[in-house]
Amino acid sequence: MYNSSFQLNKARRAINTCGQVFEFTRKRVNEFGEPTNDNLCVIELKGLYHEQTGYLYKSAVESTTIRQRSSPMILCLWKEQGELLSRGDLVEINSNTYKISEIKNIAEASIVADVSLEEVQQ
Repeated sequence: MYNSSFQLNKARRAINTCGQVFEFTRKRVNEFGEPTNDNLCVIELKGLYHEQTGYLYKSAVESTTIRQRSSPMILCLWKEQGELLSRGDLVEINSNTYKISEIKNIAEASIVADVSLEEVQQ
């Protein structure tokens, strides 16, 4: 289908050249999955920040309102970093806190992961 080592090298080069370091935090849990009072677990990864624009349509009787809604995402390497993350991890970008809503293995090739974020309302 395609040369996966070549694709991995291209993605690694792009992330190392243009990417930035993100710190994800996760609350520690006990063996029953309950949150504990211990320190937070910190995961650092280097990735490319990008946004995907979605459109919201609100239809009225005489007019239609179209709103754009951008959702932030981070592209990172799958085996080295993407497997370490899980839903619910928090990251702070430009003084805004975001929560991981989805981690997608692009093309199920285990080369890169696209991490979808949603803003946490304070």
